[in-house]
Amino acid sequence: MKERIEALFAQNPKISIAQICKELGAKEIDVLLNLPERFGKSAGGDKFGEIIRELESWGEVLFVKNTPSFIIEFKTKIPSGKSARGYYNFGMGANGDEAHGLGILGGHLKTDEIDKIILVTQTFMGMLSKFVGFYDKAGENIFKIYVSR
Repeated sequence: MKERIEALFAQNPKISIAQICKELGAKEIDVLLNLPERFGKSAGGDKFGEIIRELESWGEVLFVKNTPSFIIEFKTKIPSGKSARGYYNFGMGANGDEAHGLGILGGHLKTDEIDKIILVTQTFMGMLSKFVGFYDKAGENIFKIYVSR
């Protein structure tokens, strides 16, 4: 698959991950795990704590969740959180106050379900795009965090 992906990039350097998936009839996770190193790197779900702490320092990001019928996206800052009872609780600061408000990410992520975290640099609609994608054990995307443009 790596060779086929590389060939698609050679034919069209601006090809998107979605287009590659369509061309190859492959799942997104399979394409991402086989990207040439210059476009992506992967980490295990055990790196979630390190990666989310880094994301907290990025400032405004674009949070994206794709569903079959809707692409949900909003600009936010990744708030500090804490782990408890197998979940990472977004927006739970050191004082324990939950941050529920407009533009503030909140929620509870079952971290032991995260299998892969993929860091990607790609072209999307002709523009450079960078994101961190979180994937479960079935290879399904949990959510993505994009660097704001």
